[in-house]
Amino acid sequence: MGIVAESVFGGGLVFALFTSLISVAVFWVLYSKKEDNHFAKIFLLAGIAFTIGILRMTAVDISPDSSLAASVGRAVSFEAVISQEPDVRDSTTRYTVNPDNFKGLILLVANRFPELQYGDKIKVSGKLDVPKNFSSDNGTEFDYVSYLSKDDIHFIIYHPNIEKIDSGNKNKIIYYLYSLKNIFIGKIERVVPEPNASLLSGVIFGAKQSLGENLLNDFRKAGLIHIVVLSGYNITIIAIGIFYLASFLGRRKLGCVISAASIVLFAVMVGLGATVLRACIMALIAILAKFLGRPADALRWLFIAGLLMLLWNPLILFYDPSFQLSFMATLGLILFSPFVLSLFSRYRFLNFIPEKFGLREIISATLAVQLFVLPLLIRMSGFVSIISFVVNPLVLPMIPWVMALGALTGALGIVSQILSWPVAALSYFFTQVIISITEFSASIPYATLQIGTLPLWVILLWYGFYGFVYLKLKKCVVV
Repeated sequence: MGIVAESVFGGGLVFALFTSLISVAVFWVLYSKKEDNHFAKIFLLAGIAFTIGILRMTAVDISPDSSLAASVGRAVSFEAVISQEPDVRDSTTRYTVNPDNFKGLILLVANRFPELQYGDKIKVSGKLDVPKNFSSDNGTEFDYVSYLSKDDIHFIIYHPNIEKIDSGNKNKIIYYLYSLKNIFIGKIERVVPEPNASLLSGVIFGAKQSLGENLLNDFRKAGLIHIVVLSGYNITIIAIGIFYLASFLGRRKLGCVISAASIVLFAVMVGLGATVLRACIMALIAILAKFLGRPADALRWLFIAGLLMLLWNPLILFYDPSFQLSFMATLGLILFSPFVLSLFSRYRFLNFIPEKFGLREIISATLAVQLFVLPLLIRMSGFVSIISFVVNPLVLPMIPWVMALGALTGALGIVSQILSWPVAALSYFFTQVIISITEFSASIPYATLQIGTLPLWVILLWYGFYGFVYLKLKKCVVV
């Protein structure tokens, strides 16, 4: 709330001093009366946290480099290092570079070839531009400028001339992690045909270059796009799926260890980027919540993790969809999945969903998360997928198996391509089932409803309603 208040009102240090004095004064009055010391301590703690939020936001410097800002619209030339893994698209590759002698980062939208790697030192020349917000096909506007600025990216160059100078400016650990991921993807592509290989790469690593625009649109219409992107929503529900499947195969503690290890391995494999780390932290908290079975403890860890992330970069509160979705998905899982699961026991017409392989738990967790993040998804995309509430419970129980089979295919492919063929055949079968379900679901009339973006006050009312429902369920339902 302190971060939001400073962003809206911009009071700075004066605002922080005022709120801290008010907090201390109210605490002193309440504490001296000795009527409700507990409330006085809570009020003081809230006031301190509010002040810290204001102070942290005042320390954020998102101003672009003044010398670069003066060159917008002109041809520039500089040397830089590729500071992140290249983002390969169908016809272009996006490089985030750290230029010499300038503050901040620059995004290069370059041709696919020649291919460059993380850590390469390059000479760049081209017309310097600034990012611009854009509207999607459904009319919703994406704040692309703020989305990039949270990562200190304020400038962009389209189709620059790039000359490679050196390749030794890299963090060896990160470089080898990226290389390992690319080796896995390459081994999968050798034994699994497209678009199934790209779906495997998307589910495991978030790489979706060869899926094609038509199939990607089908995934969006079916409400399944989250399984092929590195979103916190995706990672959270996949983590829970792995937890329940592992719990079925052994003890609950073993399920927790296997699922947590899978998430850590996943984070390492995709390169330990900031977005991935935030999503994986939320997924680990979701696993902890299911393991403990005590929402109060899990909520404490969730908000502690959120606090630490916002102290590191407060801009993610507004401009990072992954943080927003992963935080709300984990919150919905902790609060509502026990109530959804209790419905399967209370109503006979829901008994057709079996308890074997943890399917009932996976589906209840999926539905709880879907419903809870629905307002955010509508605000971000401008449409709601009606069919997703049917398709997700069908597809998501397969995703942990697809991830395991895809990873095993890549690992065996490193040893011997022949050894990987049987597992690759199973990987192809499961991914083909998912693709067929997706294409069929997307073809159903009125599978999605275009409703446009939702204003912030509607989002707040929606989540206020969820809070009201939670309090009522807590009184009426015994979990």
